[in-house]
Amino acid sequence: MKVALLQLPVQSHDYAYPMENVPLGVGYLKAYVESLLPPDICILLAPHALVNYGGDDALVQWILSEQPDVLGFGCYVWNVERSLAVARRVKAECPHVRIVVGGPEVTPENEFLRKAGGFDWGIVGEAEETFSAMLSALRSGSPPLKSLPGMLLPLSQEWQATAPRPVLKTLDQIPSPYLSQALRPSDAGTILLETVRGCPNRCRYCYYHKRFPHVRHFSLARLKEELSWAARHEVSEIYFVDPCFTRRKDFSELLQIIEEARRIHAFTFQCEAGAEDVTPALAASLARAGLTQVEVGLQTVNPKALARIQRRFDRNRFISGIQALRGEGIHVMVDIMVALPEDSLDDVKRSIDFVVDHDLFDELSLYTLCLLPGTELRRQAAALGITFQSKPPYHVMQTPQMSPEDIRRAFEYAEEISAVDFFPPDLPSPVMPAGIRRLGPYVVSFPVEKASELSTGCERNPAPSGQNTPGPLGQAVSVYVSPATAKTLENPKVSNAFLSLFEKNPWSLLSFIVTLEGPSFPWATVFSMAHKVLATRDHVMDREYFSTLDPVRSVQVVALLPQLTFPEILLRVPVPHPEESQGNALGSGSSGQQAWVGIPEGIPPEEEDLWLQKIWPFCPPHIRHLRLGDRS
Repeated sequence: MKVALLQLPVQSHDYAYPMENVPLGVGYLKAYVESLLPPDICILLAPHALVNYGGDDALVQWILSEQPDVLGFGCYVWNVERSLAVARRVKAECPHVRIVVGGPEVTPENEFLRKAGGFDWGIVGEAEETFSAMLSALRSGSPPLKSLPGMLLPLSQEWQATAPRPVLKTLDQIPSPYLSQALRPSDAGTILLETVRGCPNRCRYCYYHKRFPHVRHFSLARLKEELSWAARHEVSEIYFVDPCFTRRKDFSELLQIIEEARRIHAFTFQCEAGAEDVTPALAASLARAGLTQVEVGLQTVNPKALARIQRRFDRNRFISGIQALRGEGIHVMVDIMVALPEDSLDDVKRSIDFVVDHDLFDELSLYTLCLLPGTELRRQAAALGITFQSKPPYHVMQTPQMSPEDIRRAFEYAEEISAVDFFPPDLPSPVMPAGIRRLGPYVVSFPVEKASELSTGCERNPAPSGQNTPGPLGQAVSVYVSPATAKTLENPKVSNAFLSLFEKNPWSLLSFIVTLEGPSFPWATVFSMAHKVLATRDHVMDREYFSTLDPVRSVQVVALLPQLTFPEILLRVPVPHPEESQGNALGSGSSGQQAWVGIPEGIPPEEEDLWLQKIWPFCPPHIRHLRLGDRS
């Protein structure tokens, strides 16, 4: 029996997130199954380059070429829709393959998942034991899956959950995916590591504590081996994924083990922690052990909202904990949630003021509440009068205390008072001259006039990179358009070939890199094609509504201005609504009318006005505002 497992990454136009992807969940499954079941059950993790950099068509073709009996996906809020879309294409070509999904998105309460379909079975909760039992049952030839706890099954024309499976008594039963060679460091040299499963907190917006009802620990001996492995493999940074990293009873011993491993190779680490838990002595120990960044969840200072989400907050201990961390040179990121129940716009402003007035952050993170399936707040949404998106990432749209405009104003206020840009553009790195470029075998950029060649080449299943042939698209693609080549998009042959590429890769991100030679450019042609691509997809990245700037989208336009009397300028232009394409603006406050201007490093502020005066003639007609940013 052959089993193929995939855990798709967070996508980004610049490939930064995919480069750090470590599929820890499916790595655990491979390590656990191979430790228990006979070797005739072959567990195959999809190649990391394919998973992290390949487009949808490359994923489908690899799966079909491997012909697995079972295909599994680790499903998270950022990848569940793409995973199901790939699964459906595989099932259409290969009906006999059994598709199973697991991860945080798989809960009996997830109505979106059950309606979306695209899978045969789901695994609810801790997956290692359930997945192993499922494969053992399939191997026997007559699987009694209805009797297996921890499953989500299509029974009586409706998805039904079997009895919950108790969690494993000891976590060391699960072999390390690193020590067993199931996983390697990411291409950025990082790894993810758990020291515990479970959380002592019971925050009502979180599902994690429901998956793991009490806290269990990996042993110090196991962690020592994994940390030594990381040091020997010269890992640059470890991300500890524990929700409350400093809460272990034997935490001082863990820090000693980390210090010992760092004597082999001086990696650093990041974690999440409660500021109230941190004393000056603990902050010093963390810094000595290599902690460089910590994420701290404040969420709100409003007592009513804190009570509603069942979260503790001690103002004085929070302040002293942050000061102790920053005093040791540790980078502190503080999280604030927008649109919590009971929080008004003024309440969010008070939370922001608290952090800013007391100088409690190196990085301020502001984000809207997401009502995740299975959480208490999701169940109470109707009673609380909360409206939210029915699809991932399940952003709250409105509460009785905050309108959509209030939510957006919260971000505007945070930017004004903190001088933090909460919506920096996700930009590819333009490389000139334009040409077909690859990351491994995957095409990541091409001139628009090569669309027909690429489309034909992909259909012919081209040779790997290194040869002068086309290749499959990557998870993000830059398409170069000049004044001379823009008209090719109006050629039906080129246009159809271009759309065909993205119909086969509906989740591939697209950046048009427009190279300007003068103020005149056929913007409408590029925007028209952008609209056509957007019309073929329903992408998770296109659901943000609260940005103070045109938010990151799955399709974007970036302009390279010519060198005049200033260095080369990068201009990110929002794709307008169709009715705006000819300059019919929707109002001066629309973020869709605001372009981002990249400032080259080292340019003095007094020259900025000169730049702006020279940039305006190059902007498309729907742009009413320019926003300066930092390209460095």
